[in-house]
Amino acid sequence: MLGLVVLLGICSIVMACCIKFVVLLFSIWNGRSKITNSSYAPGWNERPKDLKIGDLDKIKKHGSLHNYLLHLHQNGDKSIAVFWWGQQRVVSICSPDMFKDVIKLTDRPKELFTLLEPIITADSIQYANGQEWENRRKWLYQAFKQPFLESYIPIFVKIANETADLWSMLGATDVIELPDEFLSMTIKGITRTCYGNVFDNAEEVYNMTHVYYELYDEIEQLLKTGPHDVGSVREKQLHAICEKMKRKLQDVIDKRCNEQDKRSIPFIDALLQSGIPEKQVIAEALTFLIGGLHNTGYLLAWTVHYLTINKHVYHELLTEMKSRVGSNCTEKLKNYIFDPNTYVIVVICIVSSCA
Repeated sequence: MLGLVVLLGICSIVMACCIKFVVLLFSIWNGRSKITNSSYAPGWNERPKDLKIGDLDKIKKHGSLHNYLLHLHQNGDKSIAVFWWGQQRVVSICSPDMFKDVIKLTDRPKELFTLLEPIITADSIQYANGQEWENRRKWLYQAFKQPFLESYIPIFVKIANETADLWSMLGATDVIELPDEFLSMTIKGITRTCYGNVFDNAEEVYNMTHVYYELYDEIEQLLKTGPHDVGSVREKQLHAICEKMKRKLQDVIDKRCNEQDKRSIPFIDALLQSGIPEKQVIAEALTFLIGGLHNTGYLLAWTVHYLTINKHVYHELLTEMKSRVGSNCTEKLKNYIFDPNTYVIVVICIVSSCA
């Protein structure tokens, strides 16, 4: 159980701290670019067969954008690469020195999120740049400071206990579906720590999970086929599911505003106290839910998978956890999770690069 707590805690904190690095691509040029030197970046003048979809077919062939970029960068041997995202030429960098040159850039190319606009809407922080992005970043950043993150630890402990209790009832031949189990844990973690007391109720978590998976099916469909035709059955279906999710989040907001005896929930409180319109509160809440859920859930699943096939790593990690934390000391657990010089951090970083 201790291992589940630590992994869930660290994965969630890693994702929270890295949310501002959603885009790894530092710049984007359109067809009107004045740059004509073909040696500026390898492949600069190569055009896709279909400008509407760009390199989407190649991305699909490689299984993901991540795998496609690995291919373009020759697993890190090439520091710069070019590909097409729809009608936009994109430069991808894979070099510590180049990252230093662009680390102060904050604007993100909106085109990278065009497919998601029908879902998270143009009010999402993903489409904010310049001073608008800086203003939003400042008040959202407050919700992810260490003291607030530490307050999530008891919630993670409770979720890990719930999961351990369920697993303890399984028979020797029962199979644990790691992605499903950890996505379930993660959605509990996100909703209970970020959206309010309403998700202490198991039925509310189940209902939110059901609506989320409906929505995510639509996201995957968009990634496979591109935007739906205006007025089509698929577009109407997507709209209906988006409205269902917005109603769920509106319900969360209403209940949070009306709670009498409420514990501090930095994320939703930061949104509600920022003075932004309610539709933007819903957009931000949905953006962070989508951005954090699968990243954290799958990272947990891959971590446990690699630990089961690398017993020496598992035993070394377990020894460290027992030594640093003991049975269940919350204060020691907080210190351990936020210590950057631990073996568990090394494990998480290696899994992140392999998964």
